Formats: sequence, C-alpha cells, structure tokens
Amino acid sequence: MPSFADDPRFSRIANDASYKGWTVSTLPLGGWLGALINGYVLGKAGRRWAICGASAVCLLGAILTTVAMAPSYIFAGRFFIGMAVGMMSTAVPTFESELAPPEIRGTVVGLFQLAVTLGIMVSYWIGYGTNYISDTSSASWRIPLAIQCVPALLLMFGIWILPESPRHLVNIGQDQKALEVLAYVRKRSIDDELTNLEFLEIKAEAIFDKEVISERYPDLINRTWLQDVQIEMLEIMTLFSSWDSFKRTATGGLVMFFQQWTGIDAIVNYAPTIFKSIGLAGDTTSLLASGVVGGDPITFFATIPALQYIDKFGRRTLMLVGTVGMMLMLILVAALSASFGDDWASHQGVSWFTVSPSHQAPSESSLSLHRCRSWCVISEIFPLSTRGPGVALSASSNWMNNFIVSYTVPIMLDKIGYKTYIVFICTLALGGLWVIFLLPETRGKSLEEMDIVFKSRTGVKDVERMHEISARIGLTEHARGVSPSHSDEGLKEKVDHMESMSPV
Repeated sequence: MPSFADDPRFSRIANDASYKGWTVSTLPLGGWLGALINGYVLGKAGRRWAICGASAVCLLGAILTTVAMAPSYIFAGRFFIGMAVGMMSTAVPTFESELAPPEIRGTVVGLFQLAVTLGIMVSYWIGYGTNYISDTSSASWRIPLAIQCVPALLLMFGIWILPESPRHLVNIGQDQKALEVLAYVRKRSIDDELTNLEFLEIKAEAIFDKEVISERYPDLINRTWLQDVQIEMLEIMTLFSSWDSFKRTATGGLVMFFQQWTGIDAIVNYAPTIFKSIGLAGDTTSLLASGVVGGDPITFFATIPALQYIDKFGRRTLMLVGTVGMMLMLILVAALSASFGDDWASHQGVSWFTVSPSHQAPSESSLSLHRCRSWCVISEIFPLSTRGPGVALSASSNWMNNFIVSYTVPIMLDKIGYKTYIVFICTLALGGLWVIFLLPETRGKSLEEMDIVFKSRTGVKDVERMHEISARIGLTEHARGVSPSHSDEGLKEKVDHMESMSPV
C-alpha cells in the first residue's frame, strides 16, 4: 500500500528484498516455535487453555503491528502472531478430533483447512477495500491489522463455551468428568453402551502413554514441570534412536519439506509483489489480482470437494496429482515470464492470463488435495508410542521450511526473476520422484502393516501392549458384551475394531 511504502519509517520493508523477506518470514519462524512447544502446553494446561493462550499471544501480536512506530514492532508482532498460529495449527485439530464423533471426525478436522482458506480469502479482500481509504493515511494498513484482534478476542473467550477434551480430563485423572463430557457431546446418557466403550478406549490410550513414559524415563517419574520439559526433549530424541524411527521421522520431515517447496505459499504471501513484476501496474490493480487468485476463492471452494475424497484415494496418488498440477501452473508462469518479461506493458492481456482463474483452478484444486494428504501422512506413519513427538516434529519442519522459503523468495525474485519458478519446478519434480519411489502408501494401513513398510516391530509391540491394557481395564470384555441391537451405526465399527485388536 502506498501509505505504508511511502512512510520513511517502513519504506525499507517495502523496497528492500532482504528486509521484505525477513518481515514476512518472522511469522513462520514464530510458527515453528509455537508448533514445538504446543505439545507441552496441551498436556499441561489442557486444550481450552492452550487455545485461549494462543489467542492472547495473537492479540498481542495484532496490537503490536497495529500501533507500529518502527519495523521492530512489525517484526515482533508478526513473530507473536506466527507463534499463535503455530500453536493453533496443532491445538485446534487435536481439540476437534477429541470432541467429534468418530464417524465424522475426518470431515470435522478437515473443516480446519476450510476455515484457514476462508480467513486468507477474507483478509485479502479487506486489504483491497481499505486500500481506497487514502494514499497517505496509515489507516489503510492499520485497519486490516487491527481487525485481527476481533477473531482473537472471540476465540479467547468463546472457547470456554465448549467443554474440555475428554482425553485431557482422563489424562489428569478426572474420569467421571470425562464420561459426563462424552455423554454430553454425543447426546447420550452416561450409562449408554457406546459412550462407555469410547470412554474405555480413551482410558486405555491414556494408560498406554503413561506406561511408555514410565518405562522410558524411570528417573523422571515425579513429573515436575522441569522433568516434563526434559521428557519432551527426550521424546524428540527418541525419534532418532533407531534406523526405523529415523526413517519414519525423515519421511514426516520430507513430506512437509516438499509441501513448502512447491512455492505456492510463498506466491500467495508475495502475491502483490509478484503481480507487479508481471506488469499489473498500480497498487490497486495488484491487490485486486491478489484478491482474485492469492485471495484464495478458488482454493476455498476446491477444499470442499477435497474433503469428500480425503479417505477415498491413496495418499501417494493424490500427492502426485497435486504435484503435477502445481508443476503445470508454474511451468506456464515461467514460460510466459521468460517470453514477455521484458515488455509486460505491451502485453496486458498476457499479464492477466497469468493470474486468471481459468488456469489457476487446476493448480489451486491440486493444492488443496496436496495439503490434506501431507497432514494425513504424518499422522499415519508413526507408531502409538512416538506419534505425539513425531507429528510435532513434522509440523515444525513445515514451519521451518515455510520460514526459509518466505525469506528467500523476494531475494530470488529480485536477483533471478522468473528463474525463481524454475527452482520450484525442480523441487516439485524431485518431490514427485520421491513420492513414486520412496514414500509408502499409508491409507488404511494398520500399525503392524506400517511396521512391515519400515522393517520394524515397534507397532506390533505397541498393539500387544494395548491388548494387555484393554483386557486389564475391561475394554475387550465390554466391547464383546455390547448389545447387537444398538441403533448407533458407530457401535458396530467400534466392536469390529476391538475384535480385530484381540490377540489371535
């Protein structure tokens, strides 16, 4: 926006590629830290307090950026906002999955991605609208930043309308409260067979986690806050303790590496700058183009059908579809930029075609599927005993690579121009080859089957431990004794699941 770029206090951010990269990348850097610490916060404070705390951090960041008097305010504010987003990126899906009924859990968690794309779309159009306030008034850029306070405040206080996660309540020993919450969110009585079956499943998993931690770290059984921090660090180190664990960890990290190095997130982040570079002159014009494409209406609507196919096709297949779609889009952009980049002013039609929804749609649709698949894979490759730290470390890889890409893209655009797209085309090609030859298919695979893929027995041992715990607390017996006439469709699935877990 002119009022921001012309302000001598912030002109360097607008005009210096390195400074611009640092400004944008402070948000994913904060996200990396937020994703790393969130496991500890979720376990100690609970899901609602974690989300409330993240909202407060976001509010702090929004205030700092809104009242900014120097670049340091912008840097600090974006870092805090990123930290909040990093925490939310794991806390909210975790909370949703623990409250949602199993039969709609995938769809409910998928709505998180839909909400993210909706937020991006709305933010771009707000920026486009406030650009008309004045070319000289700072209100044109301070108002969009101030609006961030509204959802932060709504979530900070609105989260308390919802009950605490039953899983967290079991973890802190409040079994009766957990059972009451389950009955409430499932709209059943406390004595309902399915409610008690689900409660015992949660109880078994909580016992499993505690026994694994106690066996691994017998000297840290007092569980002071300092020991909890030590355990969190040691759990991450466990991911590198054996070759099969390292392979799973590397797979999770590489999935997120290739997701970020598609370059799509960076293109969205720098949409106004990129659209100016391809001949769409004027701040209003570039912001309009950003709202049409970078503002994600296509991604938003593409995410809806993506949710319907989330469990119908293999992870590898959809990741390859996404990779090919994004490669085709970037090849087209690179070719047009190479051909007309020296004289965009004489080829305005080509400029608009480069960002037109007609050729962006396949790429944006592919992007939605690619993101869904990546997060599915990292949740499925780890055994029960290392799933928590494994997913957390993979998520932090996503944010760290986002930071690196966000910092380097404006510098690459400034130094090598359209060849920036060629860099991303190459990483997409490399990622596609990795998916074809090295990434295992995870859809519908049991823990034992994933052990075969990674040549390990960790998953088998975890299942054997779960068998023993289930029998000890009466879960297996309860599952076999439930009424076959129960009207809930989810009951049969749970009974079949428990019978499949029984030792042969």
